[in-house]
Amino acid sequence: MLYDNEPNPYVEHLRAEHRRLHAMLRQTRSVFLQSGSPDRDATSLDIVRVLRRVRSEMAHHFEEEEAGGCLEEAASRCPRLSGEVARVEAEHPELLRQIDRLIAQAQDSCDTLVGRLAFARDFDELCKLLHAHEAAENDLLRQGFGRLVNGDSESHTLPLDV
Repeated sequence: MLYDNEPNPYVEHLRAEHRRLHAMLRQTRSVFLQSGSPDRDATSLDIVRVLRRVRSEMAHHFEEEEAGGCLEEAASRCPRLSGEVARVEAEHPELLRQIDRLIAQAQDSCDTLVGRLAFARDFDELCKLLHAHEAAENDLLRQGFGRLVNGDSESHTLPLDV
């Protein structure tokens, strides 16, 4: 395992991707909250639009990972990680299915109180799954590159910047 203080382009790229996805999730939550306000500035169509952007970004992010990017490089530096890389990448289709389900849910039922509550619960669950997925990626990076996504050495266990 390498321990260097030089910026690693693989790690920096993944860090930027995670920050962009986190920003999009915050935007989705904001649009959802606005759609339930008395002024109703946002609609369920706005929620769907933002979720589709999130889905597109996630799909692109996953394609990059699966094409031999950062996680593969971590496994090439530390071969015992290969099984965990495969497990993490195997989560991608389910995460995309979850967001597809949320998109359909927003189209069908975000205009009722019951539908809004169910959507909020399911959106929070998706966020938990994504955070767990990122934590697994961060652990792979820590082991493969000797650093966390935020660039600190592994002796510091700081969470992913949100």
